[in-house]
Amino acid sequence: MHAPAELIGALATLLTLGALTLASVRSITRR
Repeated sequence: MHAPAELIGALATLLTLGALTLASVRSITRR
């Protein structure tokens, strides 16, 4: 089952946004 490039790009974007959100939330929680 090959996933289309669009789906892969969307997943990569979601993963990146999730990582950035986690990093920002953790940095804010540290304060």
